[in-house]
Amino acid sequence: MNEHWIKGKVAIVTGGASGIGQAIAFEAAAHGGLVVIVDINETEGNNTVDKIVEKGGSARFCNTDVTSRSSVKKMTDQAVQLGPIKYLANSAGLQTYGTVETTSEEAWDATIDVNLKSIFLVSQQVLPEIRNNGGGGIVNISSLQGLRCQKNIMAYATSKGGVIALSRSMGLDYAAEGISVNCICPGSVDTPMLRYGAGQHGNEDEIIKEWGSHHPIGRIGSSIEIAKTAMFLWSPDSNFMVGQPVVVDGGLGSIIL
Repeated sequence: MNEHWIKGKVAIVTGGASGIGQAIAFEAAAHGGLVVIVDINETEGNNTVDKIVEKGGSARFCNTDVTSRSSVKKMTDQAVQLGPIKYLANSAGLQTYGTVETTSEEAWDATIDVNLKSIFLVSQQVLPEIRNNGGGGIVNISSLQGLRCQKNIMAYATSKGGVIALSRSMGLDYAAEGISVNCICPGSVDTPMLRYGAGQHGNEDEIIKEWGSHHPIGRIGSSIEIAKTAMFLWSPDSNFMVGQPVVVDGGLGSIIL
């Protein structure tokens, strides 16, 4: 992959303070991108910036509520000052548990707002900038749960299925303008969110090892593996892909149970 496509270009990463978003930020900076870390966790967001700068990269943190139109607009206005916005990764996410009966309205609203509405709000602000800069790429983080589903994660699975549909729609709407939109559907990936979920079932490391054994590859994934997929989907190498859900799951979704 030619790494010069992102050099000197602004890449916005929501949920960039930890997990998959942080890994995407690290990869983008390593390839010369000017990274905007978008998150509500100021401490971890600034720590991520520090790590990027220590390695010679360029990054800025924007404390942003991605479910708020005004907060997202303020972030976009700040990002424009850094250079031409070309790339966006919508990685902010919230994991909730419950069925239709056990999920509260508040939990439903929060899950849909963070996982799905935020992509609408951020993309709505950032897309015109990408267009004005001659096109670029958007990657939305969905989940294998948007295609296959476990029990007791109704709101989360619904939101991730929505991300797939939204990505397909955006991909079709903007393909002719040179704006590539696709989404990634990861399987189990070693993130703080996954570790929190594992901790609800027993010993964190033992549960993660057990979950890994269910994947044909024999382990769960790493954030950097998802980040490298995002780099490909941002890059010119993926230009013929439009609105696609790209499954990166260690084979988990292909198992016939």
